[in-house]
Amino acid sequence: MIWSVSESRTFKRCERQWYYKSVLGNAIAKDPIRHKVYLLGKLQSISAWRGQVVDTVISEVLVPTLKSRQPCTILNAKKAALQMFERQLAFARTHPLNSPNFSPTKCGSNFLLLHCMEYTGTIPDNEISEARDEIERAFDNLFAMGDLFVRLQKARTLIPQRALCFPHTGVTVRAVPDLIAFYDDAPPLIVDWKVHAFGHREAWLQLGIYSLALTRCNPHKDFPRSLANCQITDVFLNEVQLLTGRIREYRLSEEEAVRAENYIAESVTQIALSMNGVPKTELQAKDFPPAFSPDTCQRCSYRRICWEETDDGPRD
Repeated sequence: MIWSVSESRTFKRCERQWYYKSVLGNAIAKDPIRHKVYLLGKLQSISAWRGQVVDTVISEVLVPTLKSRQPCTILNAKKAALQMFERQLAFARTHPLNSPNFSPTKCGSNFLLLHCMEYTGTIPDNEISEARDEIERAFDNLFAMGDLFVRLQKARTLIPQRALCFPHTGVTVRAVPDLIAFYDDAPPLIVDWKVHAFGHREAWLQLGIYSLALTRCNPHKDFPRSLANCQITDVFLNEVQLLTGRIREYRLSEEEAVRAENYIAESVTQIALSMNGVPKTELQAKDFPPAFSPDTCQRCSYRRICWEETDDGPRD
């Protein structure tokens, strides 16, 4: 089983949602229900999509310029982000999810499915306008973080969006940090870009698991040999709140490292208990309770198929 922080959060939010996402949905399944569930899992909220656009431009436009010591202006970054935003918005308006033989992999970088198109048939203009403004604000704040830019420019190498895997309590833990910076004379730095309107929730646990993954994974070929001597508590962790302009800096204490490991173990145990020893191929939606919050159901990508299959319907 592959375990991740996002999977554990999905399970805590709604066990049935976890079942649809992690068990039933399958991109290559011939079963039309499993393929439908896979496609529903691609639905995004406008706010999540806006954050993804920012993450993608940082990884694919800004980081390469930092690595090559070439300039990247704020205007270039904003232009790339807004162009991607408009291309994907145009695609989302076509909403091909229910078209025969639709395949996300054939759509390229313009691919986007929005939750609101599936469940209301419209995209609110006010939310689109707000998302554009927040993309620009995110880059305004990012380019104002002079100390962070200097720190990234000093890195030996910058590696964005690299999957890190390691074994833990009978599963494979998978983590994908937004950015890893390696240095010749200092421990590595992990950066997590956050594009939240408020930015109140601290992300130390997620960053802590990234630190566990970095120091315990089978190193990639482009990782420095010095990583073998790096301890979990050595890694620098930055949570960068792009809409508020704040940077939270962490380094795990020994106690926090234990708490992060315990979190993984407890989550894995909860998921295993919910499966009750039944093989994944024999599990059914009715084996997993739905969410107790009506708001969770309203925002769920699998709402339609969940209510159709189980007759649970909306909760009062």
